[in-house]
Amino acid sequence: MITLGEMQISGMLTMTVLAVMLALCVPHRSKHGNSFGRARWMMAAGTGLIAVQFLLQHTFGFRQMGVTQGVLMNLLFFAPASLLCSMAILYVQRQGSVTKREWLVPCVICGVSVVVLTGTALLDGVPIAEESTALRMVEYISSVLYVLMQTFLFRLQYATYRRMELAVDEYYDRERHDLFGWMGWSMKTMAVLAFFVPLIIFLEGTPLVVFSIIYFFCIAYSTISLYTYGISEDHQRVEVAEDVQENRPRDPRIGEIVEQWKQSGAYREHNLTLGIVARQMGVAQRQLQEWLRQSEYGKLAELVASLRIEEAQRVLKDHPDWSIET
Repeated sequence: MITLGEMQISGMLTMTVLAVMLALCVPHRSKHGNSFGRARWMMAAGTGLIAVQFLLQHTFGFRQMGVTQGVLMNLLFFAPASLLCSMAILYVQRQGSVTKREWLVPCVICGVSVVVLTGTALLDGVPIAEESTALRMVEYISSVLYVLMQTFLFRLQYATYRRMELAVDEYYDRERHDLFGWMGWSMKTMAVLAFFVPLIIFLEGTPLVVFSIIYFFCIAYSTISLYTYGISEDHQRVEVAEDVQENRPRDPRIGEIVEQWKQSGAYREHNLTLGIVARQMGVAQRQLQEWLRQSEYGKLAELVASLRIEEAQRVLKDHPDWSIET
């Protein structure tokens, strides 16, 4: 079984490599522009803080001093690190459009936690190498604040993720989790880990080692995925889908428009998607999808199949001398 010291060294090296990778990311390879540029620096700072935390824990042996000292270092570094990593993902999701309130709330929660922890450690009169009842109580409070901060960030991320998911699925007329599925895994795992922090960091031995390994593995996954997303074409595909959904005006005559599209015979074309048909009709994809859901067809594939079958039946009636193959 890996020891606590070996875990700390492994975590420090892993987080350092990830921070350097993001810091040295070649700007012109990024498809995001400024939004990804800021996000990668936030993620680099977050992973860098975790690396510093592991370094301090290993160098000064805070865990060996006692649980209270080890937890103090965990919270002082994990809280701002989680804030930066979560905001980096949100920044990429929103293409840089994060409001002041969305920045202020988690920053205030994190700031209060750090100030209270630091102030108590310096002013309670108990040497750092000794257990402190006051510091232990403040650590419990800070753990709750950490959970509140991550809950707030998760709600922002999840709402944005669902909007992106809906836009992409409608545009491509099928699920495209391959474009940004990593976001879903990242924000969900970080949210789950946040709820385990108040339970795990106060433990010792194997549970703590296992949790720490899982924690920095999840951070590593999010970091590598964000880096890959930033230098790929996937962001542009998602952005196109979102723009089409948001900017195309809604038309109240959707029923009449669908009938006109039927009469045009456009359903004969190959490889039709919801995005293509919506552009042919000149309506928003969301509006067309809502109409389909309320209709007898349910979805585009059923509508197209029904129209093609009806036309095939008409052709057979008009040309009884034709063979099925013809």
